Amino acid sequence: MENAQPELLLDLRDVAPVTQWARVGTVVRVSWLSGSDQERPWFHIRSYGVGTTDFVAGISILMMIVSAVSSAVISYLALSPGLVLHGFVWQLVTWPLASDTSFWTLWNAVVFWFTGRQLERELGKGRFGWMLVGITLSGAVLAVLLGLAFRVDAPQLGGLGTLAMMTVLIFIAENPRMPFFFGIPAWVLGLVIVILPLLQYVGARYWIGLLHFVLSLFAAAAVAKVAGLLSRYRFIPGRAYTRGERRRRRRVTPPRTPAGASNVVQGPWIVPEPPAREDEEMDALLDKIMAQGLDSLTARERRRLEELRQQRRAR
Repeated sequence: MENAQPELLLDLRDVAPVTQWARVGTVVRVSWLSGSDQERPWFHIRSYGVGTTDFVAGISILMMIVSAVSSAVISYLALSPGLVLHGFVWQLVTWPLASDTSFWTLWNAVVFWFTGRQLERELGKGRFGWMLVGITLSGAVLAVLLGLAFRVDAPQLGGLGTLAMMTVLIFIAENPRMPFFFGIPAWVLGLVIVILPLLQYVGARYWIGLLHFVLSLFAAAAVAKVAGLLSRYRFIPGRAYTRGERRRRRRVTPPRTPAGASNVVQGPWIVPEPPAREDEEMDALLDKIMAQGLDSLTARERRRLEELRQQRRAR
C-alpha cells in the first residue's frame, strides 16, 4: 500500500509554486492550502511528504523525549477539568500531546499513523486535521462538563491513546469488512476495541469515565460525519460533507452596459460544473486500492487511474 503512494500523488511542481529551504543538506518544501488538498502534503523533508498524520504522530514521539527530560511540561499539557476552570484553557487542545515515555505511547503513534494516513488520503490533510481538532475539543469539553456536573476533578485526559482509538474506530466503521489479522473482519476488531474499555470501567466502578467514553464515541462519530465520513450511518447526527459542495453552480453578475445600449443576451449566466463522473470514478479506484491494495487493480484500471490523474492535474 505504501509503495503505491508515488503513483497516486501529483507532482507538486506541476500544480503550484514551491518554496524551498536548504539546511544542512536537507531540502524542505512547504505547501499550503492552495491547490488540491488531497494531493499535497504540508511540506517535504527530502522526498518524504509530511501530512497531518505524520505531523501529529511525530510530535507525539517527540513529546516522549520531552517527558523524559521534564515531566512537569507534560503535566501542564494534560487535561484536568479543575485546572481548565482555573484558566488552563490550552489543555482543551493540548491533552493528546501529553505523552509519557512508554512502549504504549510508541504503539499508539504507530497505530494512529497507519489508520490516519488512510483517512487523510480520503479527506485531505486540511479536513482530516480539522476532524482531529473537533474530536480533541469534543472530548475535552465533555470531560469539563462531566467534572462540573459531578463536582469532581475527573475525568482527566492525556496522551495520544484516546485520539488513536477514535481514529481506528472511524477507519473500521468506514471499512467494516476489511480483513485484518488472520482474515478477521474489521468490525470484529472494532467491537473488541469498544467492549474492553467498557468492561474495564465497569470493573473499576469508574462511572464518570464510562459515561465520558460513551459520549466521546458519539461525539467523534458526529465530527467524522461532518468531515465527510460515516455517511452510510444515518443514525449518527450531523450533516455529512460532500465533495459536490465545492462544485455548486455560481451565479455570475452580467457586465453593465452603457445607457441607451441594448443587451443582446440577458443574464444571469451559469458557470458549467466541472465533470463529476471522472472524480467519482477516481474515488472508486482509490477506495479499491485502500481496501485491497494496489495489486488488486488490473492493467486497464491502472491506465485509467493515470488518465484521471492527468485530467485532474490539467484542471
